[in-house]
Amino acid sequence: MSVLFAASFNIVSSAVELNGVIVSIILVNKQIASVCGFDFILTMLFLNFLTTATLLEGLAALRWFEKKHLPTRERWIVAGMALSTVLLNNCSNEANSVGFYQITKLLIIPTVIGLERLQGRRAVYSQKVILSIVVTGVGVALATVSDFEVNVRGSILALMSIISTAQYQIWQGSKQHEHGVTPTQITYSVAWPQSCAGLVCALLADVWLPQVKVLFLMRPSTLLEHKLSGQGDLYWIVLCNLLAVCTNISVYGLIGKTSPITYQVVGQLKTVMVVAFGYIFFDVRVPWQWLLLRFTGVAIAIVGVISYAIIKNAEAKDKKT
Repeated sequence: MSVLFAASFNIVSSAVELNGVIVSIILVNKQIASVCGFDFILTMLFLNFLTTATLLEGLAALRWFEKKHLPTRERWIVAGMALSTVLLNNCSNEANSVGFYQITKLLIIPTVIGLERLQGRRAVYSQKVILSIVVTGVGVALATVSDFEVNVRGSILALMSIISTAQYQIWQGSKQHEHGVTPTQITYSVAWPQSCAGLVCALLADVWLPQVKVLFLMRPSTLLEHKLSGQGDLYWIVLCNLLAVCTNISVYGLIGKTSPITYQVVGQLKTVMVVAFGYIFFDVRVPWQWLLLRFTGVAIAIVGVISYAIIKNAEAKDKKT
């Protein structure tokens, strides 16, 4: 029992660390867009990818890790999927209500399972695992869903976002195993193609044809007309880029060691953490019945995540024996 607890604690603690980094980068991005007024998503994506590629190039030169690449075609496919996933997630968030957006995030798990089956991946999930996933989903829904409005354009963007995210996360794990690369090696392998694709998209949308952004529900502002208010803005942008490096490697690491499903389940901790801390640290005036419902959802989600970790480790131990 102690072995199971230790193993499950390792997964949950790794998830908490990763979620801490992700929550940090979300807050920094919000600071950059809202306070600094630098709302150029594609330019920030390009800078994130470029920083990752440059730092890993330096670490490779210092022999911190051995360079190893995916086949060229696969590098560019994964890079393109990464870019489209982030863009579609942002568009879906803008086009839909908060409640509908949260539901779409929960639909990624069954989409991953469906895509794995269609692609011939023999991933078998026990009834206990599926039950823990359902418990987690119910908890997150209770904790986050406050409104539910549906529109055609938002639904289409949400569907594209779900499929793109699910497929990208499947590749994040499968490509590591297929080609025998580490999380750092695969991050390095796709970083330069991501930078090139990000640069082209940033130039197109933020410099040459800003009107294109209207199609994706973004403000048609031009990068060349933007003026930074001071050095503080640059510090936030640099911090965001450094956090992006940690996030990119950590996500590949967690998915590579576990699975896209595990990443999605423990990733729900991020959502409930944001909800809980929002009510605790900010002056949110809501009826006590509503607050009770929210924290009940948080508790249920945490129970689901911990149950999932314990069950998966028990199954892994049974396979070894």
